Amino acid sequence: MSRASTFKKTYTMSRSLAKQIDGFWPKYMLDALYCSYIHGASPENYFVLRFFNKSNKERESFLTSGRSKYVDAELNKNADPREIEIISRKHLFNRNFSTLVKRESLYSPEADDSSILNFIDRNECFMVKPVSASMGNGIEKLKSSEIDDVPQFIKKCRSKKLLLEELIKQHPALEMINPGCVNSVRINTARSNDGAVVIVGACLKCGGASACTDNFHSGGVAYPLDIKSGIIVGPGRDNGSVKDYYSHPTTGFNIINFSVPYWDRVKNSVIAAMDAVPSLGYIGWDIAITPEGPELIEGNYSWPGGNIIQFDDIGKYPILKKCIEENNEHFHK
Repeated sequence: MSRASTFKKTYTMSRSLAKQIDGFWPKYMLDALYCSYIHGASPENYFVLRFFNKSNKERESFLTSGRSKYVDAELNKNADPREIEIISRKHLFNRNFSTLVKRESLYSPEADDSSILNFIDRNECFMVKPVSASMGNGIEKLKSSEIDDVPQFIKKCRSKKLLLEELIKQHPALEMINPGCVNSVRINTARSNDGAVVIVGACLKCGGASACTDNFHSGGVAYPLDIKSGIIVGPGRDNGSVKDYYSHPTTGFNIINFSVPYWDRVKNSVIAAMDAVPSLGYIGWDIAITPEGPELIEGNYSWPGGNIIQFDDIGKYPILKKCIEENNEHFHK
């Protein structure tokens, strides 16, 4: 982001913040710019991590955009290009993590017409995804009965290199929170010097009203999870307000103390996923919970989202800094 864009976004965020909590917007703007310089905090970091309510000492422990960039560079500096491609492109991800991905998928540029037609016939409703998109961009949920011109649809899929995926059937407990959208777990993992996988932080991502994805940047709400138990330990946050969500904003489901099913298996699945890409040192994993257990949705390499795993108000930077120190004899603060 350019300096001009950062300044503009900081101004907008400061005005919005002042309206929501009756403060003086120039004060927030100056403080946010200070946090950008001292802590590497983006305007979004300042807003959603509630830096305006934190002391400088408290801010030092939080993983900000600037610190995330540093962590990525250090922990993934030995990344194998092939493993980066596997994580970054959804069709390759599904193939290479086939033991952890159960849903049927079809990569349109590699499929003939009959294969795509059979997929549409088998799936009354399915997801269509750009293979390299992020933040939920370009993802659609389609009904096969609403495709008026199938040949044109196939042509579009191939030209845009789209991945067709069977819908994930989520666990009834997750369906109660927000039906019609897969509410997934995010777990960020790092690798220590002996290769052991460290679970850095976790949250439950829930879709907002009429959303087909649970992405935080597309109207979703993220709730902090206790790593040991898989229990929601505090209110959720969204990307547009300073409101605390003790229940789901659409359904009203009271989510505090909700326990994610199959939690030990969820943690084991991300450890197994890390073992499958041994050159990578820091990844954010999205996991669906089905009636049969956890299923990987995707891995996020290079910018795996530090905000949402810190909504328990516990900064995760010290954990990652320790991994860097263990892996790098020449660590510089």
